[in-house]
This record gives sequence, C-alpha cells and structure tokens, in this order.
Amino acid sequence: MILTGFMGSGKTTVGRRVAELLGREFIDLDHYIVESEGRTIPSIFESDGESGFRAIEKASLKKIINSTDAVISTGGGIITYEESRNLLKDNEHHTVYYLSAPFELLYERIKDDENRPMLKQGYEAVSALYESRAPFYEESCHYTVDAALSAEETAGILLALENTGGK
Repeated sequence: MILTGFMGSGKTTVGRRVAELLGREFIDLDHYIVESEGRTIPSIFESDGESGFRAIEKASLKKIINSTDAVISTGGGIITYEESRNLLKDNEHHTVYYLSAPFELLYERIKDDENRPMLKQGYEAVSALYESRAPFYEESCHYTVDAALSAEETAGILLALENTGGK
C-alpha cells in the first residue's frame, strides 16, 4: 500500500495506523530520505533546491517500491515528476491511495509546521500548489479516499479497500 496526497492529508498518521492493523512495516519516504541522506528535508531544499530533493525522492521510491510489502507514505510533491507518477501507478506490488481533502482543511492542519519548506511561500502560493498537484494525484492512484475524516476512519476505509481490492 502506498499513500499519496497533499501536505496534511494524513499520509504518515494514517499510514502508521494501517501498517499496525495489517501487521506490516511502515515506511515514511521523507524519513527514509533523511536517514539515507543524513540531512533534513529543509536542508536538502536549501542546498539542492526542490529539483534536487525531487531527484533524491524519486531514486528513493525506485529503490523501495518493489522490495517491500510495507505501507509506504510518500511526500506530497512526489507526483510532480512524471517518472515518479509512472513508478506509482505502474508498480506491481502496491495499490496507490490518494488521500484527498479540501485545501482549507489541509492548510489548517499544517499552517504552523516549521518543517514544511513550501509553507514559506504563503497561503496563496500553497493553495495554487495544491490546485496544480490535484490532477497528478488522481492520475497516479488506484483509489481516492476521503481524508477529511478522522485518521481512524480513513484508516478503516483503507483497510477495507486493501482487504477487498488491493494488490
């Protein structure tokens, strides 16, 4: 199972819960990158720019996507590169779920998080980013799940989908 979605959609929180319920390992791709690079996400953005970070992110996804049955939580921008979108939708081992919620709700969840470099651009820019990414999330997933619900409710939906139709 792979979870995608915009910042604040609950990919990490819900992913941990689903992994626990399924008895699987949980991998947060951003944490994986921090551990393998020995740098924080903000420091990677500062030194390598967004394009440098996205290249690292794509390589990390490629490395783990077919080597584990873990529940994988991706970064919100992973879908900005076509090769990453193709890796997601064309993989043979995981069902990809897009955790979708209205921007206003997501922004409320994340607005005070200093570990999100994109927030430095301001509300309007982050809203535009959300709008530009939404079609890519839809394109690269197998299922869209309502993430405006509680983390527990969203986890329950994912578990039901995984048990009935997931790969």
